[in-house]
Amino acid sequence: MRFLFLVLGGVVFIAASARAESDFGIGGDADFFYGYNDVAKPYEDLQKSNVLQAAGNLNAAYSYFFSDDYSATVFLDLMAASDKEVQNFNNGSWGKQLSADLNTPFGTLSIGETFNAAAVLSVGAPSVSPIKLNNSDIVDFIANPNWQRRKGVQTSFKTLNSTEINTDGVAPKVSYFTPEIYNSTLGFSYVPDTENRRGLVSSNAAYDRDDAYVLGLYHQNNFGPVQAELSLGYGLYHKNDNDLSAGLLLSYGNWSVGGSFRKTYVDGNDFEISREDSSLGLFDSYREGQAWNAGIGYQFGPIKSSLGYFEAQADNSANKDQIWLLANDFQVNKYAHVYALAAHVNFRGEDPALEKNRKGYAFALGIGLSF
Repeated sequence: MRFLFLVLGGVVFIAASARAESDFGIGGDADFFYGYNDVAKPYEDLQKSNVLQAAGNLNAAYSYFFSDDYSATVFLDLMAASDKEVQNFNNGSWGKQLSADLNTPFGTLSIGETFNAAAVLSVGAPSVSPIKLNNSDIVDFIANPNWQRRKGVQTSFKTLNSTEINTDGVAPKVSYFTPEIYNSTLGFSYVPDTENRRGLVSSNAAYDRDDAYVLGLYHQNNFGPVQAELSLGYGLYHKNDNDLSAGLLLSYGNWSVGGSFRKTYVDGNDFEISREDSSLGLFDSYREGQAWNAGIGYQFGPIKSSLGYFEAQADNSANKDQIWLLANDFQVNKYAHVYALAAHVNFRGEDPALEKNRKGYAFALGIGLSF
């Protein structure tokens, strides 16, 4: 870990000390949503009906060009949000991500707080607006008891929350991406410590400081008027946790259709999946389970729409998530968007206790601003 940050610091120093052939860019966005939910009657006392949610990002990048073929870029991303059900930024409701890329004819070396290679290269169901199918913020409007990460609450993911390999979140890592070869890009990531607030690993887990290796593949090809994108991913966590993913996206004119699948399983006995007990209860059932999504998208001028479905299931318990999401994005101009969303969710726990289950409809209107 210390070596990782020394390397990152070296890249930052080289880029920051440059006086010529450099470029600096800064931008950001903010999204504001009002949401209303209609949950099934048994859960009305557990869920507030009206939610105001806001999130913002500030992104800065500094690039230095050694030559036409070689360059280095340092990225600093800051984010903050209010009324988040899953507080998954690096520091809870706010966070930062610092990373650097070295770009060469032989590929790109990335160091710092980034998503792993399989997540970066993944494709799947079309999903418009800031509220997606994967790692869905629809839980800000109807909470999912299977996904818990809040101040003062035991971190617990009883099901997968994404078809992308996101177990390590943006934990500091080293990644390498090949140049495009025959319309394909291959990526590899090494993660020294897997625990991160944007991932799934609990800091209470005995394996939170174990390392991980992740591979990702992206391929794109055209079949007449149809563009096809394929992704594959594999991750090995804690020496015996296997994480597999695959995705496909097809585009034709203004239409797109796609889906993705993820499977996790433990092949060994170094760390058993937690069982219900008096201290922690279930908290890592995601390590053996699967998730998939499918959807269709359409774009006409400034209007984008998508309809998608997400499902996740644990293998060793009854925990299961189902999300139907209809999202619409209207681009007013280059600086502003208007969003309209409707969703139906069914979150099932390991037993019938009300506090471990949730079901209902959610509706949200939002605006997005960017610069």
